[in-house]
Amino acid sequence: MHAWIFQLSEERIEGYLCEDTLLQGDGCDYDYCAAISEEERKRAVYSLMAHILPLGMFRLKDETTLVYQGGFEQWKREWVERIQTKAAKVNMENVMNFCGEVYQLETELQNPLDTDAQFYLCNDDYQTFAEKSAELMRIVEHLTEGDELYIGGIIDFHF
Repeated sequence: MHAWIFQLSEERIEGYLCEDTLLQGDGCDYDYCAAISEEERKRAVYSLMAHILPLGMFRLKDETTLVYQGGFEQWKREWVERIQTKAAKVNMENVMNFCGEVYQLETELQNPLDTDAQFYLCNDDYQTFAEKSAELMRIVEHLTEGDELYIGGIIDFHF
């Protein structure tokens, strides 16, 4: 399967993430990474706004800048409700199931945006891994209305 990795930062990005930045291959999270075209980058940015980030939380200022519009507290309230609902389903009979209720809870905690996309939350290209959506939302939690997130490199990855 394929998805995108988005480089996002609260500071302008100097070193863009590229297909060679992350560890790939045997024993890694990514089978391989690949560069994308300008046209695909535009589709990826649109997808980030329309399908990945919580609706209405950001607006696109330009092709490399997202502006925070608020809404984190409401989103967090809804996330906590989803966590509590999934946690309530864990019991003595299913706690050891490989792909059961515990797995669903773990997935919710790590990836609250329920996306295959990952996020490279570094404004240079030194880090060798990307994060799931919970780490992105930890950054969003500290934004105030009008703050900007900058979009750097976007790459395709296969997993």
